[in-house]
Amino acid sequence: MTIRVRTLFFLFLGIILLLFLYAEREILTPFIMAAIFAYVCNPIVNFLSEKIKFPRALSVVIIYLCIIGMLVGIGLVLSSRVIEESSQLTLYAKELSRTTQEQIQNLPTWLAPTAKETMWGLEKSKLFSPINLFNVFPQALSRVVSFILFLFSGFFFLKEGRYMLDRLLHFVPNDYKIEVEILLRRISAVLNGYLRGQLFLVFLVSLVLFIALSILGVRFALILAIFSGFAEIVPIVGPIVAASVAAIVVYFVGVHNFPFAPMQGALVTIIIYTVVRQLQDYFVTPYVMGKVTKLHPFIILFSVISGEHLLGVLGLILAVPIAAVIRILLEYSLDKINDHGLSKASFKRQ
Repeated sequence: MTIRVRTLFFLFLGIILLLFLYAEREILTPFIMAAIFAYVCNPIVNFLSEKIKFPRALSVVIIYLCIIGMLVGIGLVLSSRVIEESSQLTLYAKELSRTTQEQIQNLPTWLAPTAKETMWGLEKSKLFSPINLFNVFPQALSRVVSFILFLFSGFFFLKEGRYMLDRLLHFVPNDYKIEVEILLRRISAVLNGYLRGQLFLVFLVSLVLFIALSILGVRFALILAIFSGFAEIVPIVGPIVAASVAAIVVYFVGVHNFPFAPMQGALVTIIIYTVVRQLQDYFVTPYVMGKVTKLHPFIILFSVISGEHLLGVLGLILAVPIAAVIRILLEYSLDKINDHGLSKASFKRQ
């Protein structure tokens, strides 16, 4: 098999694989999350296996035990407050829905039908519907299965991940093996930097906002802070949604430590989120993320919208790293084309 035929064969095989993965995208979530988990934890496993000389499988088990212990510890400390705030927020949302329905009657005739349709859609959603055991049990079972797949896949990726690159390079022709290896390592470096930076930003934003909202005296401060931290995973859109949700909650619930009117409390909340965002953009993100993606904000926004349209929540999370990988591939291709053009021009001049 010649190099050209082999290239066409693997290109065709890659297209078929991508089409299959897109068709079965709903079952890919635990595997993709496991791959992300392996990317983040792989340096720790490498340290335990290479520096301390633990077997790699034992290193992965140690990581699992440490993470489970940390989650259990955090759960024991925060679970009661999270559950309490979640139940209170749900009850308050139902009360707010009832009050809003009463207020709709006083709206102008041209606006009332739209408001009624919106409230009807909310009531039909899972937010206000009662818990049904026949619906909850299959969902819980599906999540348990997904979690088991996540644990198994994460263990496999961490244990065998270092050899997967060598196995992949085995199928690459010798003439291109060095270039492909460099390209894959560049992609890996970008993904590693982006994922670890995002995890740090989630923790930092959650902590800072929890402290700020607690000082302000906001009820549901912990829930809002955790939600706002994870909203950082979705670029541009996530922080805006988080700030809007927090401002709405503060407007209706109020604050306890300062004599603010509802609108004043909401404005102060928006100012807090804006200040945190500006400090993050100017002082934290450039150093933590290291500008690893090198993407224009317009490209990031388009990627996020396209990712959500194609893959839903998973697409929101993966949109930016995938766009960064595409950027690397395009830069590599353009460099090869330019180098080939320059070599041809120099040959003709000779």
